[in-house]
Amino acid sequence: METHKTLFNSLDKAEKHFEAGQIKLAQKIVSEVSRLIKAEGKVSNKLRHRFNFMSAQSRYFNEISSFATNPKRNEIIEEIEKLISKPLENPKKQANEIHSLQTRWQLLDQTSKPASRDQWMSFKKLTDKAWEPCAQYYEELKAIKISNAMERMKIIEDINQYTNKYSGKWPGLIDMTKYLSKTFQSWQKFAPVLDEDFSKLKSEFHLSREPINDAIKDQENKNYKIKESLIKKVELISDDDNQVCIQKFKKIKREYQETGPSGKKNEPLLWKKLNEAADKFFVEEKAAANDELALIKNLSNELREDNSKVNKIKSQIKDIAKVRKSPEFIKLQKEVRAFEKKQISIILEDKIEAYKNILNNLEKGDAQNEIINKDILKVLKSPLYNGDEDALLESVVKLELIAQIDPPKSNQALKQKIALEMLQNKFSGTSISKDDVKNLLIKFINNLQSHKTNANENKLWKRVNEVFIKVADQLP
Repeated sequence: METHKTLFNSLDKAEKHFEAGQIKLAQKIVSEVSRLIKAEGKVSNKLRHRFNFMSAQSRYFNEISSFATNPKRNEIIEEIEKLISKPLENPKKQANEIHSLQTRWQLLDQTSKPASRDQWMSFKKLTDKAWEPCAQYYEELKAIKISNAMERMKIIEDINQYTNKYSGKWPGLIDMTKYLSKTFQSWQKFAPVLDEDFSKLKSEFHLSREPINDAIKDQENKNYKIKESLIKKVELISDDDNQVCIQKFKKIKREYQETGPSGKKNEPLLWKKLNEAADKFFVEEKAAANDELALIKNLSNELREDNSKVNKIKSQIKDIAKVRKSPEFIKLQKEVRAFEKKQISIILEDKIEAYKNILNNLEKGDAQNEIINKDILKVLKSPLYNGDEDALLESVVKLELIAQIDPPKSNQALKQKIALEMLQNKFSGTSISKDDVKNLLIKFINNLQSHKTNANENKLWKRVNEVFIKVADQLP
C-alpha cells in the first residue's frame, strides 16, 4: 500500500509539471511510474485508472510535439539530401553546413519530443554520406563536438554547485529564473555534440535544473497563497465611508504588487479577481466619471454650433476632475484650442479688413466702428491734411520695418536711417508697441493732401495694407 501511495504522489507531481508546461519532466515521471507498476505486477484499479489517464496525457503531448517538429525534421533531411546530390565546392563550407544541420536536429530533440530511432538512424546515415566530400574536416569538427560536450559538462557542474550553495536558502524567484535562463542560453551555444554524448548530457542537464525549478514552483505557490489572502482581505472591506474603503483597497493593492510572481498562468487570473473584488468601491467613482464623459460629449457638440460660447465651455471644463487624463478630455482640450484659434483668425481677418477701409471714412463724422481705434476714428473725422509726402513715405517705411517687410530699393536710404533710429530705441529699452502702429497711421492720415486721395497716396496705402496682414495682432 505504501508503494501505491508513493506512485499516486508521483502521478500528482507529474500532473503539476504538465500544467506548468514542464512536459519533459512530467513524461519522465510517468515513464518511471510505468516501470514500477510493471515491476509491482498487480495494482489497484484506482491506481491503474490514474496511471492510464496520465499516460494518455503523455502520449497526447508526444503527438502534439511530433506534429510540430516532424515537418522541421523533414526539412533538415531534405537539405542534407541536397548536399549529397550537389555537394558544395568548398569542403569547409560543406562541413559547416552539415554542422549547422546537426545543431538544428539536436536542438529539436532538446525542446520537443525526441526523434524516433528510425529517424535518428536515417538522419545519421544521410549525414555520414554528406560528410564524404569533406572527410578532412571530420576530425576537426569531432574535436569541436568533444569540446562542446566538455563545456556542457561545466554548465551542469555549475548548476549543481549553485544548488548545493543555495538549497538551504534559495535566492529570490526572479534571480533563480534569470539564472536558469542564462544557463540555458549558454547551453545552446555549445552545440552540436557527438551523438553518443547527446542523450546523457541532455538527461543530466534536466536533472541538475530540477531542484531549482522545484524551488521556483514552491515560491510561486507561496506567492499565490499570499495574493489569494490579500484578495480575501479586499472582499472583507465594508466601511460605511466609500473613500475609506478605496484607501484600504489601495494599501492592499500596493502590498499585492510588492509580492513576487505566482506563475505566468496564475497572474492574470489573480489580478482580475483582485480588481473584481474592489469593483463595488468604485461604482460611485465610475458613475461620476461617466457623467463627466457625457458632459465632455455635450461640450464637444456645443463647440460645433455657430453661436458657441467658448468661455462658458472653458468654465465647465475646469469642473471636470475624474477623467482629465482620458482621451475624450484631451480631445476636447484640442478642440477648444482649435476653436479659439479659428475665432482669433476670424477676428483678425475682420480687423484687417476694417483697417484697410480706413480711408473710406475720411471726414465722416458719423463713422462708427468698434474695431478701429477711437483715436484713429477721431482723426478720420477731421484730418489735418498737411500734404507732406515725405512724412507719408516715412510713416509707410517705418510701418514696413515693424512688419519686417523690405521697402522698395528706391527707399533704401530712408530705410537705413529709420532702421538706425529703431535700433537705437531698442538699445535704450524702447520696444515696438500698438501705440507706435497707431501713431504712424495717424501720421499718415494727417499728411494726406485731401479727402480725395491721389495716385501716390493710393500706392502708399496699398503698401500699408500689406503691413496690416503682417502685424494683425499689433493693430490698435
